[in-house]
Parts: sequence; structure tokens; C-alpha cells
Amino acid sequence: MKISILVDNTAKEGFEHIHGFSAVIESEKKILFDLGPNGLFLENANKMNIDLDEIETIVLSHGHWDHGDGLKSISGKHLITHPNSFALRFRKESKTPVGLRMSRDEISSKFDLKESKEPCWISNEMVFLGEIPRKNNFEALSTTFILGDGSPDFVMDDSAIAIKSEKGLIVLSGCAHAGICNTVSYAKEVCVEDNVYAVLGGFHLKKIDDVFEKTVEFFQHENLQVLGATHCTSSSVQDEFKKYFKTLDLEAGVEVKL
Repeated sequence: MKISILVDNTAKEGFEHIHGFSAVIESEKKILFDLGPNGLFLENANKMNIDLDEIETIVLSHGHWDHGDGLKSISGKHLITHPNSFALRFRKESKTPVGLRMSRDEISSKFDLKESKEPCWISNEMVFLGEIPRKNNFEALSTTFILGDGSPDFVMDDSAIAIKSEKGLIVLSGCAHAGICNTVSYAKEVCVEDNVYAVLGGFHLKKIDDVFEKTVEFFQHENLQVLGATHCTSSSVQDEFKKYFKTLDLEAGVEVKL
């Protein structure tokens, strides 16, 4: 299978970057996973000779602007996401909006929309995980976001893609607000697969702290073979991961074959 990074906070030479995430995943089926904050995913896909017209399905990992506002630049696809992706949401401190600019009605008029809290199989080997249970005692315990009514927003719509492969399970997260370890644990449960081969995407880890250390322990216990942390994972955390795992340097313009 192949993963092509269209949008990321950094980019290889010849590509543009912006705060956000978007990737094309190719296995049995070819899908677009997240779209970044604007139309940059279209430009970078063209530079990578990826024909997005061939793609029928978009998966939106959660309803934050830096993953979903690119929806304004495309239409006519099958779109899968959690129903809470359309929530009105803000940063707790600054009260600035972080949700999608387009409403659910606007999006449903442009796409064949499927909302699901449950896992949704896209092909025989690829699944949208739906709502991820937060079961461990160290991830997703606090939040910097609030909903429109002022209540805490723990981004319950946060989801990911899991792919069953001959080498083991491959998990691709958008931002892992649910916790990357919670995400991998649920992917194993949904796919009925114990062997985790690779975990890629945004891990939402900002500093070297207790959560990071427990994440390392978790991945070591899983005997993780390949790690590719990007987007909302700080550069210091990405560098620290290199001490423990075989890592991939992911950025816009990079193609990875697994």
C-alpha cells in the first residue's frame, strides 16, 4: 500500500506547506484522508501526479478547520465522518473558532454524506474507526477546546483509518485527540488483529513528558516496526521518537510504501 502526504506543516522542496493535514491512502481502494485548511491539497496532488478525480471516497478524521476546510475546494464525493464533526467549537482561552467553516447542510449538499459513530468498512482491509473509546489512564484527560454552549470539547469525533496488511495493522491518524494509544488499541479490536506494523499521522504530542513516555512504552510493547509522527506532533517529540523506533520523516510531497 502507499500513503502520499498532500498537506502538512512542513514540505519537501518544490511543495508548499501550511498548518494542516491531508493524505491519499492507496490499498484495495484509494481514498482521500482529510483535506487540510484550503485548496493546497489540490495543488500538491497535481505536483505528485495524483488524479483526485479517480477518488470516490473522502474520510474526514474530525471537524477541525485545519483538516476539513479544504472541503470548500472539492465536491461530488462520498464523505465519511463522525456526526459530531459539525459541532460549533472554539479554543478555550482565546475563544477563536476551530470548527469547520461549512455547515452540515452545506456539506451534505455537496457530498454523499455518511455520518457514523460506529466503525465503517471502506473495503475488505480498510476501516474508518468511528468514535474511539478513551480507555487508558493517561491520554485525552484534558482539553483546550470548548463547544458553542461553553462546555468542554474533548473532540469525541476524532477518528482514524486502520488498514489490515500482510505485515500487520497500519494505523493513520489525523490528530489523535482521542490519544494515539487509545486509537491503536481500538484499531486492533475492530480489525481483530494483534500485530501492529506501522502508525502514522498526527499524534497530538507537544512535549517530552509522562504521556510521551507512556506512549513509547505502549509502542514498544506492541513491537511497533514503523512510526511516522507529523502535523500536530512537535519537532522535539518527533526527534525523541527516533531514539526508540524506525521512523519516517513525513511532510507534504512525501510518498511512503508500506
